[in-house]
Order: sequence, then C-alpha cells, then structure tokens
Amino acid sequence: MERARAVVVGGGITGASVAYHLAKAGWRDVVLLEKDELTSGSTCHAAGLVTQFNPSPTMMRFRRYSIELYQELGVFETVGSLRFASSQDHMMELQRGVSRARGIGLDAELISATEAVRLMPAITTESLYGAVWMPGDGHLDPHTATHALAAAARELGARVNTNQRVTAISISGSNAVESVNTDAGPIETEVVVVAGGIWGPQIAAMAGAFVVSTPVDHQHAALLAVRGHEMPHDM
Repeated sequence: MERARAVVVGGGITGASVAYHLAKAGWRDVVLLEKDELTSGSTCHAAGLVTQFNPSPTMMRFRRYSIELYQELGVFETVGSLRFASSQDHMMELQRGVSRARGIGLDAELISATEAVRLMPAITTESLYGAVWMPGDGHLDPHTATHALAAAARELGARVNTNQRVTAISISGSNAVESVNTDAGPIETEVVVVAGGIWGPQIAAMAGAFVVSTPVDHQHAALLAVRGHEMPHDM
C-alpha cells in the first residue's frame, strides 16, 4: 500500500498552497490528490485580486506574506489598489485601518477624492470622500499561481496526483484516520487535509466529520477602456 505522511484532497490554490507549505516545513512525504486537473474547481473562477488592507493586523501580515510568496514564484503583478470611502464615517474607519497597516510596516496612504480620481480617471468625486491607496497590491492569474505552487511543492518532494478521485476515508476504532481510498488504490496516512472547496463537506463526511460550507456567488465586470479615460497601468 502507498504511504504518505499527509494527504491533501483538492487541487485548487488552497490545496496546492497547503502541499507546498507542508513540504517546505519538512513534510517530504505529502500527496496532493485532485479528481480532475489542477484549478478545475472554484479556483479557476477567482478574480485573482491580492490585497493587503484588512481590519485585522494578523490578516494583513498574512496577506503581505502571500504577496511576497507570489513575487518569489514570479506570478504576481503589482499595480496597486484603491479602497473608496462613500461617507465620512467610512473615511474615519479607513483612517483607523491605515494606522493599523502602517503600524505593521505596510505602505498605505489615505488620499483625497481628487487624488483618487487622478489615480483612477474612470471614477467621479460625487459621493466620494476619499480612499486608501495601497501601492503594493496587485493581481495574479489563479491558474498560473496554483501550478507554480504545485511545481514548488514537487521540487520539495511532494507528489501531485491529478485525475485521482477520493472514494472513501478509512477510520480506526479509536476514530483516527488510517487511509484514504482512491480510484487508483488506497494511501495509508494519519493526516488528511480537506481542501475541496464546495466539495469539502462531502469529503469530510467520508471521515464522519461535519463541515459547514456556504457557496457564494461572485459577479465579475470586465470593462473596456474608454478612449481618453484609460486607467494608468503603472501608478
């Protein structure tokens, strides 16, 4: 029987990241399982926006690390981001957030409505009280980023198996994981990481676990450039 220290189920960007970080932490015997191809689930529908601003300093540190990792992998494009204030109260809230961001060393600036329009000519100052400008933010292609993480995980010794579906998870009498059964055979392991996105509850149920998951719809708007009002690429 094949053996792994940990089995990660799900080949989206979360699963690839978990496999990479486990391997980087010294867990050389890690297997990532994906029932189809990498990014064939919800990852391929992501917008790919990577921002650092957040009410929680811990989350901002986490997001800063993510950007540093994506830069190291060569998949990140820095273009900056704007977060708008539509009321005076919202502006004060953003001001507090900027103070927290600067407190942990992030490059964050509270700017006026006029300055926001200069950076993004497609908007208007009407009902705009100001904005937060984060020059270090940017975007990436989720498909490319996932494959880069998977490749980095492989270089560290992890195995990435696509087109291999998990069919069951075997549990011992003491309620511990014994193995993960797949359509290509069982893998003996004591650790299973569920990174299956909307299929997460189904995978967890194989081990008798109940996981709450709420799918969320997202709407993306792709805008064509209006001549004379093009957004600056390098801000």
